Amino acid sequence: MNALLAGLTLLIIGDSHVTFKDSLLSILPDEFTRQGAKVITYGVCSSTAADWVVPNPNNGCGAAERIGDEPIGAPDMKPASPPPMASLLEKWHPTVVMVVLGDTMAGYGQKTISQEWVDEQIKTLTYTLGKTACIWVGPTWGQYSPRYGKTDQRTLEMAAFMKQEVPPCTYIDGTELMKQGSVNTIDGIHATAASYQVWGDAIVKATLPVLEKIKAEEPAAGQ
Repeated sequence: MNALLAGLTLLIIGDSHVTFKDSLLSILPDEFTRQGAKVITYGVCSSTAADWVVPNPNNGCGAAERIGDEPIGAPDMKPASPPPMASLLEKWHPTVVMVVLGDTMAGYGQKTISQEWVDEQIKTLTYTLGKTACIWVGPTWGQYSPRYGKTDQRTLEMAAFMKQEVPPCTYIDGTELMKQGSVNTIDGIHATAASYQVWGDAIVKATLPVLEKIKAEEPAAGQ
C-alpha cells in the first residue's frame, strides 16, 4: 500500500456511474485505497444532487455501498433513497467528499438545460457539505441513443455550466479527461468496462494532486 493518502478519509457519492461492478465503483475505491486513503463509496442510480440531501426514492435501477476495496456484490435493485449527506458526514467524518454527478441533471432529450433547477440541485448539496472539502467530477462523453438522447453538445453545455456552479468544490471536467468520441458505451451513457477504466484512471490522475493538497492542509485546519 502506498501511504500517499494515509490518514485521509474519502467519501465518494454518485449516480449509476458508481453503482455497478465494472463501473467507477470498481476503479476509484480500489486505487484510492491503494494510495492509503480510507474510502467509503455510495452509488444510487438516477440520483440527482439534491437527492443526497432530501432523500428521494428512485425507480429501483440500483444502489450500492462499498467500504474500502471490499468485494463488490450485486446492487440493491429495490427503490432506494440515497442516504442523506448530513448523516454520512456524521457517520464517516470524511476529510473530503467526491461527488460524481452530472448526467442525471443535464436534461438530455430536452431542448435546454433547466439552469435554475440544476443550480438549486447543486447548491443544496454544496451548502450541506459546509466546510467539508469536496471534489466534483462532471460528466464525460457518451454516444447518442434514443433511450437517453445524450449528445456531445449538451455534455459540453452541462460541463461549462457546472464549472460555474459547483464551487467551493473543486471541479473536474469529465470532457477534458477523455478525447471526444473515444468513449464506448452500452446504451449511450453507461460506458463499457474498458472505457470506465480509462475514465477512472483519468479521474485518479486529476484528483490525486487535489487530495494530496487537502491532506497537507488538514492538520493546520484542525489546530
